[in-house]
Amino acid sequence: MSSDKSALTKKYKLLIQKINHHNKMYHTYDSPEISDIEYDKLYSELKIFEELNPNLIAKESPTNRVGSKLLSGFSKIKHTRPMLSLSNAATYEDFSSFYIRTTKDLKNNSFILSAEPKFDGLAISITYINGYYESAVTRGDGYIGEDVTSNVKTIKTLPLILEGENIPSKLSLKAEIYMSLNDFKKLNNALSHNEEKTFANPRNVAAGTIRQLDPNVASQRNLKIFFHGLIDDDTFSDLSHSDSLNRLKSYGLPVCNLNKKILNIKEAKKYYDHLNKIRLSLPYEIDGIVFKVDSYEQQEILGSTSKAPKWAIAYKFKSIEEKTKLLGVTFQVGRTGTITPVAELDPVNIGGVKVCRASLHNMDEINRKDIRINDIVFVKRAGDVIPDIDRVSLSDRVKSVKIIAPKNCPACDSPLIKISMQSIYRCNNNYKCKPQIIQSIMHFASRKAMNISGLGESIIESLVDKKLINNFVDLYKLTLTHIKSLDRMAEKSSDKLIRSISDSKNTTFDKFIFSLGIKEVGITTAESLAQNYHSVEDLMSASQAELCSINDIGEIVAENIHNYFRNKKNQNKINNLIKLGINISFTRTVIDNKLSGNIYVITGTFKNISRADIESALNKHGAKVTNSVSKKTTALILGANPGSKHKKAKNYNINIISEDDLIKLL
Repeated sequence: MSSDKSALTKKYKLLIQKINHHNKMYHTYDSPEISDIEYDKLYSELKIFEELNPNLIAKESPTNRVGSKLLSGFSKIKHTRPMLSLSNAATYEDFSSFYIRTTKDLKNNSFILSAEPKFDGLAISITYINGYYESAVTRGDGYIGEDVTSNVKTIKTLPLILEGENIPSKLSLKAEIYMSLNDFKKLNNALSHNEEKTFANPRNVAAGTIRQLDPNVASQRNLKIFFHGLIDDDTFSDLSHSDSLNRLKSYGLPVCNLNKKILNIKEAKKYYDHLNKIRLSLPYEIDGIVFKVDSYEQQEILGSTSKAPKWAIAYKFKSIEEKTKLLGVTFQVGRTGTITPVAELDPVNIGGVKVCRASLHNMDEINRKDIRINDIVFVKRAGDVIPDIDRVSLSDRVKSVKIIAPKNCPACDSPLIKISMQSIYRCNNNYKCKPQIIQSIMHFASRKAMNISGLGESIIESLVDKKLINNFVDLYKLTLTHIKSLDRMAEKSSDKLIRSISDSKNTTFDKFIFSLGIKEVGITTAESLAQNYHSVEDLMSASQAELCSINDIGEIVAENIHNYFRNKKNQNKINNLIKLGINISFTRTVIDNKLSGNIYVITGTFKNISRADIESALNKHGAKVTNSVSKKTTALILGANPGSKHKKAKNYNINIISEDDLIKLL
């Protein structure tokens, strides 16, 4: 029997090793060795193995990167060694002074500098125990940080197990968490499309994501990590910082490939100029270069002040910004009627890109920065969806004109409503305001929604102008003759579009929900709703309290969903879509329906299975998992350190299921 268990354990560890290797090749080196389908097969094999052998589940398993447990907060942790900030050099003269001072302090002995890009991300300390990922703590004030172990664990470029030889029993490291510019752009585009608040820069995403109380949010944002130094190492033997970085690389830890040894001040200047030149072509943001004296012995001689080490300096790049004139402001109408001010600029070249428009975000932002028409403004380009006005050059102000929020919609002239407690103005003429009609149809036809290929904005606009359509339902009433009547639409392209509209009739429930364009309901929320409801009628009749009980759905989103389905016009749209042949697939991955109709709530932590896997397993047997205990709850699944749900379940006399009972049940 023990030999069987040993063989199972060996098979399991090999499977984990294989998946971790492919994760590293894909996420760290961008060089996948197998296809997505092959990877999914391996991952499914691992999930099935763990479902059948819950007692063997290891904490370093890829399935344990994300737990479903919502964090109640972040505990404070004292750093074993202070994470000091760095002194800054704003000019070459500042850097030269640092170099000359270092030369004097080292009594004119030669020294090597280790140079590396200064990432615009979130500083973090990470600890491995016996080669296994143990914990992560934010820099905080340098002495005390916050425990963000669960969120950092979701970063796919972070190895959960170190590889190679001579791995210390305890290894604490400095690292920087960042988001690639490509992922940042995708995230902001998605937020912008759903008329949610966008992020100003990738650093804000990294910092905000790591401090989210839901690790699932961190997992979805695809953050990355670079390691750049030692904090603590119980087998320390390196002579220099660059030796340590090479050793970290040998453990499989991601280290920036732009790091370089610098022999003199001339080489330092050359390296700075080179990185400054290529910085806009890099896949991530850097805002300068960190120069460190490479030798640990020389670092000891130089020492530190109470705030910063004397052996290192951050030589900052100048901001990518230019001055130009604000010619005027246009107010754009979004899909849900939100009015957004956009600055019309005298065209200016910023970092090789011609910029003639910039985001003004909202009226509060305009008033806070005191931005006026005819002002000379500083425009920054920092990977935003569109550039941003940083500040006004007040010394250049001559005949400026205050920006006034419109009282009526710039598109349909309907009175605007100011959303209470927010700086948002909205046009509520949803069904007759042309930009809202066009954008709601665009959203409906988008790839993640009904996926009607070939139906671009210009075609939709032409169809609306010709009064052939007035909402997305009308798409399914179009004929080949209608499409051919549009400018530049030949027989072949018209026929292709009609077929694409017809093909879109077969869809899944999550895509159908997303396509409706309910305020603040993105694809993830749509998937949660599709998982919890098995018919359009069930979802349309759901109460606000019931919607609130679903994981990841808060009060505001629940209210938006509830209000959408209470609206008679929206009800008619959905009913008409179904009459016109929309065929929705409600299938879920179900092993059997033995728990169909049962409602479970999960609380506490579990030894052998994560909460996400418990929820997934229950769903596969036809059950529903909600976030709060009610009289309708079938049972509470109880782990260690439960919260108030346990007390509430006892008050309602609800059945309590332990971890062992759950495994028997499944």
